[in-house]
Amino acid sequence: MKSFVVILILTIVSSSCFCQKQHRRYDSLIAVYSYLYNQPFPELELEDTSGALIKISSFTGKTVYVDFWFTTCPPCLHEVPYSKALQEYFKKDTNIVFVSICIEEINRKPDWKKMIQEQEMQGVHLFYARNRPQKINLLRRYEIAFPTYLLLNKEMRVIGYNAPRPSEKGWVHYAIEQATKNISLVEAFKFSNKNPKVLEGFKSF
Repeated sequence: MKSFVVILILTIVSSSCFCQKQHRRYDSLIAVYSYLYNQPFPELELEDTSGALIKISSFTGKTVYVDFWFTTCPPCLHEVPYSKALQEYFKKDTNIVFVSICIEEINRKPDWKKMIQEQEMQGVHLFYARNRPQKINLLRRYEIAFPTYLLLNKEMRVIGYNAPRPSEKGWVHYAIEQATKNISLVEAFKFSNKNPKVLEGFKSF
């Protein structure tokens, strides 16, 4: 009898610890996803692979999924095939734009162009030279740990920091779909956490 009581107590304590840990993780994700909420994306003008200068503001009116990466980043490269599949899934929706901003030293620009061509990477590709004077320090502003993803609404304001990666099937599809309705990443996360079945339909892609 005594051993049964001990086991019961340990089970209750273990379950309580697990619940507390899950609750802390939930609160932590909410805090991260809401970081910089509603902050306008900076007015940048960056070079694309053809050498043309592209104004970020030109994407106003569209939902934007931003990817910060660099060419020798293993986790970034891991996401490439998933990113291609994700963009294929949303290709019919011309109101969604996938913008990849490569943050590299200027001498890496030829390697950046070569990689995009060889890997047949899709979307809008822009180059940010980290060792040249810039009006905005992207690394500092977005506390970038590569890769970092953002969701921007049609007013070019942040509605999701540290957005799901392309490899997070289901969750990333749902988050982008909700962003087109100006639903923040936090709200999408809260709803999907309570109703996990909403993600099931996307996981086969």
